[in-house]
Amino acid sequence: MIGKPIMHMMILKKIFPFLFFLPIACLAQQEKGKPFEIQFDISGLSNGAKLQLNSFQEGGRSYDVILKDGKCAIKGTLEEPSLYVLTAKPNLRAVIWIEPARMKILGDSLHFSDIAVLNSRSQADAIPINRQLDPMWKGAAELDRKIEIETDSVQLVELKIASDHYYRSIRQLRVHNIFDKTPSYPLMQELYFLRTSLTRDSLQLAFDRFPQNMKKSRTGRFLKEFLQAKELRRGDLAPAFIVKDLNNNDVNLTDFRGKIVVLDFWAAWCVPCRKSNKKLPMLYAKYKKRGLEILSFNLDTNREIWKKAAVEDFICWTKVGHQQALNSKTA
Repeated sequence: MIGKPIMHMMILKKIFPFLFFLPIACLAQQEKGKPFEIQFDISGLSNGAKLQLNSFQEGGRSYDVILKDGKCAIKGTLEEPSLYVLTAKPNLRAVIWIEPARMKILGDSLHFSDIAVLNSRSQADAIPINRQLDPMWKGAAELDRKIEIETDSVQLVELKIASDHYYRSIRQLRVHNIFDKTPSYPLMQELYFLRTSLTRDSLQLAFDRFPQNMKKSRTGRFLKEFLQAKELRRGDLAPAFIVKDLNNNDVNLTDFRGKIVVLDFWAAWCVPCRKSNKKLPMLYAKYKKRGLEILSFNLDTNREIWKKAAVEDFICWTKVGHQQALNSKTA
């Protein structure tokens, strides 16, 4: 899982989106930008198996394609190298970088998450980062699993201390990478995820390492706006915002004035987010009468996926969202 943000913050910023699914023929086409083409060759999936290719970015196209004898093709356009999620039922998933080029995707169903993307420079840039971090994320997930099932109070405290230390180690490595590795689109994405855990000066120094073409990318423009925005400090009034709930009604943060509000940012496929969601009903039930309110701010771009996940996670409090993926200025 690329670019997993650290979740241990009072305002839980957990940002990973999907885009809407757009049913199209096996050969799909997008409207503007530079041309790209992907030839798929994936073994181990049944004839007629469906692949879904979904952009992380607002406005990026999503594709619903059908394999025939393990093969399929997509043609379209991209403005820049972009992060996509490739999925196949029941639970196969790979995070890949595609770009304006002729690419080939090779792999099999048994190692779906490790499929090869040929002729994608950004994918090649992401591989060493992923190889470095993936074992650490798996170690953190194993500690989280042990914490969930541990019943001994002493062991539980020790596991939580170990987990916190582990997540700090991951963060330190990711920050080191930001300042040490050659600038790339995947590294810019990492900087985006780390933006709230860096000081403003450190974020600016890291951002300044990138060339102009990357600074002008969608993520680069977002980071520039983030750096120019007023920095909130402890004790400041939360900035007012209005956003739609699942029923398409306006929700204004000022309506919760006088209450203790937890802003929980999440997305349906973000595994750490979903784990945290399952712990919130107990917190909400315990403190609701004492003025606690939770605003679950969803960043999926597909309303039905958001709705389904909210039901599965028993989110019975205020549910809001923008369907703007990584580009939600409010978030």
